[in-house]
Amino acid sequence: MVLKESFRMQNHLSDLSQRALLFLSKTENVLKVKEEHLRNKSYSGAENETIEVQRETEMTADNVIGLYLDLLSEREKLAEAVGKAKTKAGYDIDAAICMNKAKQDAISRFRPLAALQSTQRDEEGSGYLINSEGNQSEYHYTIRSIKTIDFDREALRGIIKRLQRESDEVSAKIDMTNVTLEVEYEPAYDTGDSFEDAYEKFINRK
Repeated sequence: MVLKESFRMQNHLSDLSQRALLFLSKTENVLKVKEEHLRNKSYSGAENETIEVQRETEMTADNVIGLYLDLLSEREKLAEAVGKAKTKAGYDIDAAICMNKAKQDAISRFRPLAALQSTQRDEEGSGYLINSEGNQSEYHYTIRSIKTIDFDREALRGIIKRLQRESDEVSAKIDMTNVTLEVEYEPAYDTGDSFEDAYEKFINRK
């Protein structure tokens, strides 16, 4: 399988593992229920009866535990195979992905800055003065608010273009690696398997 398929398989094995843990977290799946109907205690002519309550599923806790451990083993094998495959890529894929994310974060922050405009707005202010007669009177005046860009916007726009170009180039490189780099792993389960399918495959391999 190629790297992209291995990532899909990793996610699927993780999902199946969670399904196994969910199964084991439900008490009705891990406990036997036996009902003893003690009728004879109330009526001497009645017969007592013991009923084994049937589960809704034929899956057993022991087998699901075994399935979970098998899935865990498969996840370890696949992780190791992916790690080995990545060393053959010719570059550090994880570092490239990390840096690409950092560049995309920077671009998303820089773009609003690059779109800022210098502005000027007039507002009305007021004050009080004492006239020649000693009376206080209010007067009004203009407050001019001038906001000016305090960084090199053109330089920032150039930085955005450069970061976007570098990010696109690395993304294309990673995309190509994902569909061409072979991972040496033979899957025990298929990505299309349901939890029930995986359980059946595990039982058949026991």
